[in-house]
Amino acid sequence: MKFRTIKILVLSGAIAMGTGACKKVLEPELEYAIESSRLKTIEDFERVLNGAYAYMRSTGYYGFGYSNGADINTDNMLETTASLGNNRPLSQWYYTIGSGVVERVWNAPYQAINQANAVLDNLGNLQEKVAGQKNRIKGQALAIRALGHFDLMRFFAVNYDRNGTGFGVALKLKSEVSFPPRNTVKECFDQIYQDLTEAEQLLQETDVAVNTGSRRIRMDVHAVRALRARVSLYTQQWEDARDYADKVITQSGINLGSIASGVAVTSTAINNTTTFQSVWFNDLNSIAETIFAVAVNVGQGSPGFFPSDGMNAFTVSQDWRSLFGTSPTNDVRYNVTYNPSASPATASYLKFTGRFTGTALPRDGNVDVKVFRIAEMYLIRAEANFRLGNANTARADIRLIRQNRITGYNPVSDVIPDVLEAIQVERRKELVGEGHRWFDAKRYGLGFNRGASPGSGDCPSTAPDCELPAGDKRFVFPIPQGEIQANPAMKDQQNPGW
Repeated sequence: MKFRTIKILVLSGAIAMGTGACKKVLEPELEYAIESSRLKTIEDFERVLNGAYAYMRSTGYYGFGYSNGADINTDNMLETTASLGNNRPLSQWYYTIGSGVVERVWNAPYQAINQANAVLDNLGNLQEKVAGQKNRIKGQALAIRALGHFDLMRFFAVNYDRNGTGFGVALKLKSEVSFPPRNTVKECFDQIYQDLTEAEQLLQETDVAVNTGSRRIRMDVHAVRALRARVSLYTQQWEDARDYADKVITQSGINLGSIASGVAVTSTAINNTTTFQSVWFNDLNSIAETIFAVAVNVGQGSPGFFPSDGMNAFTVSQDWRSLFGTSPTNDVRYNVTYNPSASPATASYLKFTGRFTGTALPRDGNVDVKVFRIAEMYLIRAEANFRLGNANTARADIRLIRQNRITGYNPVSDVIPDVLEAIQVERRKELVGEGHRWFDAKRYGLGFNRGASPGSGDCPSTAPDCELPAGDKRFVFPIPQGEIQANPAMKDQQNPGW
C-alpha cells in the first residue's frame, strides 16, 4: 500500500460502559480514519496525541486496570456486599489466560502506544511554523510510548531485572500492523530509557508549555522525569532513581499537599488549593501534588469500581485501616480515603469519587486519575537513598511526608528504626487506590494473606483462596490467549506456569 491508514481519536464526550455494571468510565469511542500522508499541521498531530491520552482513560488502562485494578487484588482493598462480582477474577486471583481483565490490561497500553507511534512515524510531515513545536509533539509521543511499554512490563514481565534475559513484552515501535515476538527484559528497558532520554531533551525546548494552568494532564518534562525515577526504582538503579526523583522535587515547583486547613475533609480544606484535601475533592483548581494525571472531565464518570447507584463495590481493607493505629483520623490520608461512619457498601470509600460527605453520589468528573504525584517522588528518593546507605537522608523524607499528613506530628521524636518498613507503610497509606501495591509486592517479594478462611478478616466468603504466596505465578500475568493464538511469534513465549 502506498499509504498507511491510522485512526485519530476525537474527544467528544462519548461514553461507553466500563467494567460490567460499574459506574461509567470513558472509553475512546468516536474515531475517524485519515491517510497518514495528510498529517501535516500542528493541529493534526495534536489530535493524534489527544487520541493517545484518551486511550489512557480506557477500562484496561488508567480508567481501572492500572489504577484501582492494581489495588483490589492486594491487602489494601476489601470487597463489599454491593459488589456484583464483575472484578472477582482479578480481586480473588483466579484469572486465566482467557480472562477479560488480562486481555484488557494487555491491549489498552498498546492502543496508546500505537497512537504515539502514529505521531512518530509521520512527524517528518509536520510543517513547523514555530521553533519548538516538533519538540513538544515528539517529546510527548516518546513519553507516552515509554509509559505504555513500562506499564506492560509491570504486569507481564517475568521480572524487573535491568539486564534480564527473560521475557519482557513485545516492543511496538511502528504504527503498522505487526506480530512481533516478546523482547527480553533488558531490551525492553533499553528502549524505555532511550525514549525517556530523548523525551526529556525535547521537552526542555518547546514552543509553549505542555501544560497550562494548574491541571497537568499532558506529559511534560517533569512527568518524564517522574516516570524515569519510577522505572529506575523498579530496576534498582538507585542513583538514577534518587537523582530523577530529586530533579522533580527541586525543579518542578510542585509541592506536597499541606494540612494548613486541618486534616479533616471540610469545605474550607477543599477550597484551599494547596491542601491534600483539594487534590482529591477540588483537583480542577488544586495546585498541589499532581505531576501528571489522566483527565476525567464532567460526564466521563469515576475511575474504578463504583456501581451505577453510587455504592462501593470495594472499600479499603481492615488491614489497611490498621496501619493508622488508634488515632486514624489524625492522618489526612485516612480521612480522604475512608468514611468510617458509612457502611462499607454505601459510601465508605471516598478517594476518586469526588464526594466527601459519604452520603451523595459521586460528583461525576471532578477527580482526574493521578499517575504521578510529588509524594511518590519523596518516597522514591527515600528508598533509593536507603538502598545507597543514606538512611538518615531517607528518614528526613519520611518525616517530611508525615509532617504534611499528620496533625500534631513531632519529627524530632520520630526515630524510624526500620527505614525500609517505614517506606513500605508510607507507600500503602499514601498511594492506596492509585495502582502501586500489587507491583510493590512483586518487587519487594511479598505475598498477601487476607484471613484464616473465606469470610474471615479481609477474605471474602466467595474467595477460593485467602492467601497469595510470595513468588506465586499469578504475580506475573499470563499473555492473553487471543494474543498467543493470533501471533505465531509468541506461541512458545507464555509466562511460566500458564
